[in-house]
Amino acid sequence: MSTKMLVKLAEVVRDNFNDVIELEIKEEQKKYIESNVYTIAESTVSKYFHLTHHRAVCVDEKVVGFVQYQFGEIGELDEHECTIWRFMIDRRHQNTGIGKIAMGLLLKEIKAHDRCNLVDVYYDPKNKPAKKLYARLGFKENGVREDGNVIAEIML
Repeated sequence: MSTKMLVKLAEVVRDNFNDVIELEIKEEQKKYIESNVYTIAESTVSKYFHLTHHRAVCVDEKVVGFVQYQFGEIGELDEHECTIWRFMIDRRHQNTGIGKIAMGLLLKEIKAHDRCNLVDVYYDPKNKPAKKLYARLGFKENGVREDGNVIAEIML
């Protein structure tokens, strides 16, 4: 990772949509996360995900990742909580530090909304890279959902 590299979050719009949906994860990660096109499509047709925010993770203006988050949880608009539904970095850019920087930027963006003080993520307990990343960023495991996914939280 270059020390002069600029990592930023950008709204997903028509101009970067194709770049976002063409991002790839490693084959072994596909069992843990839906595709970006599925995630975006689901948010347009689901009564539960229509309030989500989508961000492209960009490095020097190149799209290298994707994030989806929502204030509250499925079916409830809890103003004191934010859920990160999707967080992915393209397979060609993993293990470079970009994910850690992007998550830091995302938490800063969420905090700037001044709407919540708790952020949670859900991940499959077998997804060791996700567990490691979230723990390194300060997320604490706080239970298990009905679907078996781990709940990890961080206070802002």
